Amino acid sequence: MSPFIHSNFAAQLGLPLQYESVLAPLDGFAQTVAALQAAGVKGANVTVPFKLDAFALASASPNSLTPAAEFAQAANTLKFNANGTVLADNTDGGGLCRDLNRQLNTLGLHLEQCQVLMIGAGGAASGCVAAFQQAGVQHLTVLNRTVDKARQLAQRAEAIDLPAAGGGLDTPPSHFDLPGTPVVIVNASSSSLKGDVPALHPDWYERAVLVYDMMYAAEPTAFIRSLSKLDLPCSDGLGMLVFQAQLAFEVWTGQSPNALETLTKVRQALLAKAKQQ
Repeated sequence: MSPFIHSNFAAQLGLPLQYESVLAPLDGFAQTVAALQAAGVKGANVTVPFKLDAFALASASPNSLTPAAEFAQAANTLKFNANGTVLADNTDGGGLCRDLNRQLNTLGLHLEQCQVLMIGAGGAASGCVAAFQQAGVQHLTVLNRTVDKARQLAQRAEAIDLPAAGGGLDTPPSHFDLPGTPVVIVNASSSSLKGDVPALHPDWYERAVLVYDMMYAAEPTAFIRSLSKLDLPCSDGLGMLVFQAQLAFEVWTGQSPNALETLTKVRQALLAKAKQQ
């Protein structure tokens, strides 16, 4: 989807753009980046399994990291500066927050007025914490099958001044000292990739105003389908994909395309592709 998204962004703004996939050897990430810089490439997106390599590359002086990449200890966006240095960013969390605010605005809300319950404590979850703090989220609760991982991520969140707590998936909200603000539930686990549904305590849904699954597909994810009988706004993560790409595009060009226009086209393309299969 990324070439489609960025080509659409460039077309909106009338910018010449060449965006294509480059396959790097597992043991040759740094060499691949050096070759791209030598060829005059302005930047790159980085995907699994190289996000940690991108972080390591930009951690070395004179390269640099944004606060989001530094907290996540992973990067998905590289900017190649004219002086030969590399800036690494992690736009996943920022993209998620932009999409959450887009949907909360339809409810008359903003992330600053809400707390977040995040399911999962892995790389996808870690990539969003700094963005939650920057967005003014009032409290973060991390629930995970492995309780220690949830608590460790919550402790890291508190270290950057984001009030947080961690626990097991079945922990009810009454277990925590939470603010009375609306709850946004974000599934950052890999459950939807497997068709599984997180065994979340049902009391969380009574406090929720929005449920968001980072995964996306032409059809609703298993998690979203499981909530069909509840009167709750639900969303998949396609908007996050487009908004994190918008942030990367801004890093490279200094210009901001219309992400909503592109999101509509991406959704249409996703549905059309599913019909052909």
